[in-house]
Amino acid sequence: MQWKNVLLLGVVLAAASAIKAASAAGPDQTTVGAEPAQATLEQLIDKALRSNPDIRALTADIAAAQGEVVTTSAWPNPEFSAVPGTTMVPEAGTQFHGTLELTQVFEFPGKRALRRAVVEKSVELRQLALEGFRFQLANQVRRVFYHILASHQVIELRQQGLALTTSFLEAAKKKVEGGFAPEFEVTKAEVEVVAAQKALRDAQAQHNIVHTELNELLGRRPDEPLEVTGKLEGTTPVFSDSSLYAQALALNPSLKIQAAAIERADLNLRSVRKSRLPDFTIGPNLEYARDGQIYGLGVSLPLPVWDRKRGPISTAAAEQQRATAEFAMLEQEVLRDVSAASQKLHSAKESLSYYTAEFRGKLKAALDAAAESYGEGRTTLLIYLETQRTYFDAQADYFETFQQLYDAQAELESALGVPLAELQTPNQPREKE
Repeated sequence: MQWKNVLLLGVVLAAASAIKAASAAGPDQTTVGAEPAQATLEQLIDKALRSNPDIRALTADIAAAQGEVVTTSAWPNPEFSAVPGTTMVPEAGTQFHGTLELTQVFEFPGKRALRRAVVEKSVELRQLALEGFRFQLANQVRRVFYHILASHQVIELRQQGLALTTSFLEAAKKKVEGGFAPEFEVTKAEVEVVAAQKALRDAQAQHNIVHTELNELLGRRPDEPLEVTGKLEGTTPVFSDSSLYAQALALNPSLKIQAAAIERADLNLRSVRKSRLPDFTIGPNLEYARDGQIYGLGVSLPLPVWDRKRGPISTAAAEQQRATAEFAMLEQEVLRDVSAASQKLHSAKESLSYYTAEFRGKLKAALDAAAESYGEGRTTLLIYLETQRTYFDAQADYFETFQQLYDAQAELESALGVPLAELQTPNQPREKE
């Protein structure tokens, strides 16, 4: 019966060789739906900033606000009026009589300048919103990019698992046929193959989800093929919480927008208060009659007696107070998000440090040894399966930790408003608690 053991060992070793070949070849291109052309992270960000439809919408908003500036700067049109008529004179009868008048409205000094300042601040708000959106868009592209790289590795891992469980099924069939194992080993091997197929399918589905998300960020159809190229990097700079708080309060786009909103509310309140002051209507007039003409210069202005703009002033003051309160609340939210993301990032970095090359090498060596021992009949089915499951679970956790790292980094950069690489020199890593 030695030849059967030799044959069984050959099947197991062939499976190990297939795993190594799959690892060297990378993920199956047909599986991940890749195209020959590969895009780097920088190319993807550039594409997103040029093609994302939300950017076009925000740009149009800026153009619309700039149109409001032009409208506010324009003077009101002068008005011309003509009133022809007749005059009844007892001795002379009916005589022609007409009045011509040209008037121009002159706003109280300072009112136009304040209105213009309000709409100019609206333009600035939209420009800040566009700038903030561009940063957040690039940040999300980076996050999804690294998710796709990690999903490639997970697919490769699941392909290795499927190849190993398939070879295990073949080995179990031969052992049962040779009378060296019970029929249950074949059934158990079939269960492991189904589980590996499901794990591979789940990994492919997750890849498709992040692929669709990336296409959406790029302004593309969800099913358009796209392949990315790059490598997973687990190194990120470490900053103290106090440094991160200061950076967030100074750089966060939402805080900049809200600060501009407060300034706009202040200008609007001043504009509404000044609107109580009357505008002047000035213009010449001519009264024509048969016996002569009367030339005059008319001046009129409304008297702010009944309408003192109390309602609009109260509304503008409340809007100013709300903008100030919202800024304070937003500061707290930003600091909370920075703290939470920083904790997640530190945790992910520490977790990733556990998966050293030596540790992962030991797991692979243990798997190879278990496969050889099982093929030679020196170990039980349960030990072999447990070793296999431990290896693939640890590898999957390793790549999931990468994804958690990039998620936490994206959250932190989103709260800060700037990539970590562009911050000042980081502090030394804090000690473990």
